[in-house]
Amino acid sequence: MAEKNNSLEKALTVLDLFQLQRRITLTSAAQETGYSTAAVSRIFNSLESTGYVYRDKLDGGYYLADKVYLLGRSTNLKQQLVNVIDEPIARLCMRTGLSVTVSIRDRVNSVTAMRKDPKRGLFLTSNVADSISLNCSASGKVLTAFSTDPDKLIESINYVALTRKTITDKEEFRKHISLVKSEGIAFDMEEITEGLVCTSVPVLSMDGTAICSISVSGYKERMLRELYATISKVKDTARECSRILAGEKQ
Repeated sequence: MAEKNNSLEKALTVLDLFQLQRRITLTSAAQETGYSTAAVSRIFNSLESTGYVYRDKLDGGYYLADKVYLLGRSTNLKQQLVNVIDEPIARLCMRTGLSVTVSIRDRVNSVTAMRKDPKRGLFLTSNVADSISLNCSASGKVLTAFSTDPDKLIESINYVALTRKTITDKEEFRKHISLVKSEGIAFDMEEITEGLVCTSVPVLSMDGTAICSISVSGYKERMLRELYATISKVKDTARECSRILAGEKQ
């Protein structure tokens, strides 16, 4: 018989509580699991330090952090996103008449989970074919700015250049990410492909980190001409997707 890891078993038991509740307190966790408050406190400290939970400083409760979603990316998060937010993404594609992409973060890369094209409809892409360094795209900027530890990501990125306009200076990128975080939106001004412009916003979890990003892209002249209207539509869709995904976890 395999030897039990009691500490791991207890931590997983505490994590299981989030299947029924978005917010967990030390008291409620102790009551639900039967562990002492001191033991639960140690478990939450470990889970928080490793990025699995996040403690809200205002209400004192614990919430799942985006590392849980990162684990899901190795299994079925892509399919979950397709199943859950396919309709609002399709509507955004129809409203704008532009290509819409949903991206997730895999370490220091932005990976396409799904894409809607006005002419082709829905299509999925492989991680390898559509995995781009975070510094190269609007989605990468959003996924960096709204991660649990942007500074750590900024230090870890491999600053490759896809065009002459790609941001490859780390300190310039850091300033750019600060602006993205404050404004809640990012732009790719021909940084992946000459002539192509993109805008991206985050789909946020309960703790304010990005589950994924939604991007709209098109040729420069049209995008700049319709930019303000496009921004409004993509922000509306991102808020709708956040609400839908939050409902999925209730």
